[in-house]
Amino acid sequence: MDDIRTGMTSRRTLLRSCVALAATMTVGRAAADIQPLARASGFPQMPTGFSGVTPCGSYAPPSVIPGIGRIAPPGEPGEPLEIHGTIYLADRRTPAPDVVVFAYHTDARGFYNSPNSPFNPRLHGWAKSDARGRYGFRTIRPAPYPELATPAHIHVSLFAQDLPEYWVDDYWFEGDPLITPAQRALLTGRGGGGETLALERAGDGSWHGTRDFVLEPVAVAGHCQLLDRR
Repeated sequence: MDDIRTGMTSRRTLLRSCVALAATMTVGRAAADIQPLARASGFPQMPTGFSGVTPCGSYAPPSVIPGIGRIAPPGEPGEPLEIHGTIYLADRRTPAPDVVVFAYHTDARGFYNSPNSPFNPRLHGWAKSDARGRYGFRTIRPAPYPELATPAHIHVSLFAQDLPEYWVDDYWFEGDPLITPAQRALLTGRGGGGETLALERAGDGSWHGTRDFVLEPVAVAGHCQLLDRR
């Protein structure tokens, strides 16, 4: 547990703790909470929308964050996937510009990296909503964890003005047999719902899906915020 705290608090290249002591205490509680969900392998399941268990501070976004980000690099093994959507304010009508989206997921085998750890995912990326609230990602379809009966998913956090890390429900994919009532019971509804994407396959074999987000007033859902680059 101390190793987890140390790793998360020492890597603050671009993200930092909002309140260092509170974040450290919360991470400790979060890690303890997920232990009953881990199998003998010791690999933790992070329930969708789970607060406090993130690769906080491990990665720096580019100096200019694109509207259409890339998670998996070109040539990454796997089925190409594109996700697009619009981010709205709490009224669900007004587009929210300049919202930073951080997303990460496993590779086509279900691994984050080697050695495998959700705290240091190899495939991660950034996007930023435009004046009309639109954002997007290009990546591959992630595979589920080999160790757990967890649906294939993409983790996502949002950062907006005066809004620390806003951890919302993962992207899921319609038709995944691992989406069970027990898994659905873990959903928080943060981000406006719509977590299960109905994917369509294009003629070139790539998958396409849409998910919108709603920035609803919630208690702090994470413990990082973007550093001021000014």
